[in-house]
Amino acid sequence: MLTLCEDAIQGKGTVSPQVTGVYFRLVWGGLTDGELHRYADEFYKLAQRMPEEALFPEALLLRLDDDWITEFPSGGEASFYRTNPTYVHHLIAKLGYGTGEALEFLAQYLMSCMAGCRARRRLRSWSTDYDVVCAMEGFDLDFRSELGRHFVCECKDWKTPADFSVMAKFCRVLDSTKSRFGILFSKEGISGKDKKKDAALEQLKIFQDRGIIIVVLNLDDLMRVADGTNLIALLRSQYEEVRLDLWPRAIS
Repeated sequence: MLTLCEDAIQGKGTVSPQVTGVYFRLVWGGLTDGELHRYADEFYKLAQRMPEEALFPEALLLRLDDDWITEFPSGGEASFYRTNPTYVHHLIAKLGYGTGEALEFLAQYLMSCMAGCRARRRLRSWSTDYDVVCAMEGFDLDFRSELGRHFVCECKDWKTPADFSVMAKFCRVLDSTKSRFGILFSKEGISGKDKKKDAALEQLKIFQDRGIIIVVLNLDDLMRVADGTNLIALLRSQYEEVRLDLWPRAIS
């Protein structure tokens, strides 16, 4: 699909099977001819509207639907994790501008690069706005088998650590969706100074009381992923810290 994006921009919205080999790879892989040409047209229109984002095919792909994902990951792909570091750094550089959109796109992108994870941004229910909703597909593998079919990501591009109230509210969102797992993307991490209303302590209590694990990824974590750290390994480490109450904890 990333190759289709580049070919669609070069072909101004059209992709010919006589010119590019990506046509046959996608059609043989499950897309219909009509779907392929629809995606190519949408890629080109997005590139015209957002020339800066068009430098990254990943950025345009995130803005389309994910109906093109028609295969489950194989066992050999379970631990495979690869991102475009330039695009990750591009999004990190946009953090702190007030809208929170860059962190949402970053969260969606990092999660979607995990094999078998279908990530969607800004979904709505009658009562809640979800920043990122993730669905795991394929085999039950390692610690991810305990995450459940769906989980939610919350994004806080704030200048201060997320506090007790953020953690408690996010718990309610996860509880209402019957999710056992959630990821809080917080640029400055979470608070850990007030013993009575400490977000890190509430993070632990949420698991002990409800069996829900909330993992926190801060700016340092995002920079590590941008520099090549495997997000799956990072999530596993954070997951075990909460589940087993290991130290040091992810606090600010």
